[in-house]
Amino acid sequence: MELWRIAVRAVVAYFYLFAVTRASGKSTISQATPFDFIVSLIIGDVIDDALWAEVSIAKFGAAAGSIVLCDLAVKMAVFRSRTLFRLVNGDPRVVLRDGAEDRDALRSEQLNEDDLEHLLREKGIDRRRWKDIHRALMELDHELSVIPIPAAEPATKAMKEQLP
Repeated sequence: MELWRIAVRAVVAYFYLFAVTRASGKSTISQATPFDFIVSLIIGDVIDDALWAEVSIAKFGAAAGSIVLCDLAVKMAVFRSRTLFRLVNGDPRVVLRDGAEDRDALRSEQLNEDDLEHLLREKGIDRRRWKDIHRALMELDHELSVIPIPAAEPATKAMKEQLP
């Protein structure tokens, strides 16, 4: 195949995927879900076939568009159904409860105690302060949320104003 044809196919595929990606509403990779990753893998394979003329640009457009429409349909269904949302995305998991790690939850998240310690250090919480944590949850985006024991929370200006 001539180089200019490959270049034209690449440009057409780029702008098509750019438009489709912008329409999906994602602005950063950190907002991506596991399903977004799967869609990206499939579309990556489809674009490979289009670039090397194994399929026509029209077939590429139909395949990529169909995948994106399926993804959009799942996202709309997930938005309307809490049950489907939980099935597709899972639930946040408590990995630390009242200062003690939950080994089963850590195992389910494929983490060990050292991983948990690392994640908590990133939040500025060393091992000595675990007792001050009411809950630490592994969120759906794989970020750790920490809920301190109320007495362990630092005082705020609003709290000071509430004092008699």
